[in-house]
Amino acid sequence: MYKYFKHSYLTCFIVPSAAMTVFLAPQWAFLVPVAIILINALVDILTPPDRSVPSYSQHWVLDSMVYLYVPIVSLYMFSLMWIVSPGDLLGLSAALSSLVPVNLLAIKQEAGLGGMIASTIAVGYVLSSNHLYAHELVHRTTDKVAMLIGRYLLAMTGDAQFSISHVYSHHRNVGTDLDSATARRGESVYAFFIRSSLGQYRESWEVESQRLANSGKPLLSLHNRVLTGLAMTAAIYVLWYLAAGLLGVAVYTFVIVLAKFLFETVNYIEHYGVVRVPGSKVEPRHSWDCDSRMSSNALLNLSRHADHHANAHKRYWELEAVDTSLQLKYGYIGTIVVAMIPFWWHRFAAPQLAQWDRNSASPEEKILAKQANQLSLNPILMRGND
Repeated sequence: MYKYFKHSYLTCFIVPSAAMTVFLAPQWAFLVPVAIILINALVDILTPPDRSVPSYSQHWVLDSMVYLYVPIVSLYMFSLMWIVSPGDLLGLSAALSSLVPVNLLAIKQEAGLGGMIASTIAVGYVLSSNHLYAHELVHRTTDKVAMLIGRYLLAMTGDAQFSISHVYSHHRNVGTDLDSATARRGESVYAFFIRSSLGQYRESWEVESQRLANSGKPLLSLHNRVLTGLAMTAAIYVLWYLAAGLLGVAVYTFVIVLAKFLFETVNYIEHYGVVRVPGSKVEPRHSWDCDSRMSSNALLNLSRHADHHANAHKRYWELEAVDTSLQLKYGYIGTIVVAMIPFWWHRFAAPQLAQWDRNSASPEEKILAKQANQLSLNPILMRGND
């Protein structure tokens, strides 16, 4: 039975606990991301890898872990909206106090500005997980319900375009200069965040332009999924404005930027420095992989990224760990921390890329790698060209 619930970490424990913290102790909400980082990093470091691929007969249980996340994370965002709003939004505190001896409004007033700031950081951090669950759903391109819910999760973080750029551009162009979501050698995560975020919107617009032109539909219409995605986010902005005015708009904007930055850091570590000849087959060697236990279990096997790119049709519970030259040995959360310190990251990544160049790159990719090494200005990589 455990195998059915090992991926329920966020849905059944972290997000509900985080929402309760914002309501009951908003000034301590900043401990949510601290706890997540410490728990994930320690379990990944102190436990053996999990390379298992269990056999499942009840797929609906595994899917329920994805869909149940949606109302829970929506409640979590509402908890911040309630904290930021003046007074008792929707009479929540009054209604709850008639059932249990808890005065949420008094807790909110006592927490003050510090509670609002702590809660904003915590919600922005956790909402980066929206991309994780949406990623699973938007790959189900023939399932209209999955696509709609996946785009809603992305719209909550201002990034509904991801359903287009990721599926129709990133998977086709990964490892090439055509892909905005592939980090270049020597590029910091901060420069990548800006380039990748803007580039993905450009790619999504290009994909939609071509799709609509082929179907004879107007670009500036409700048929354009980039525009409808932006409209979904705009509708959420309206709710924030109605609940908390301009302060609510500012807080929600911070949440979007933080959540997007954290997920782009995931993009950064998944393909950093990989090169591939455009049009050639995408193989497991074109991704960084990770078989750490917590990264696998908590992140819907996103850490088994090499198999995902080689077999994008697989559901999350079917993905396998792959032995590649590029391994994230600290686990995903630990590696994200490393990536945020560019000096540390480049010392970690460069030796593995140099090994990849020698042992895994095709003859054509060796030429591309040599050019990328020269542009990186990284001494370790540049020595590999000698």
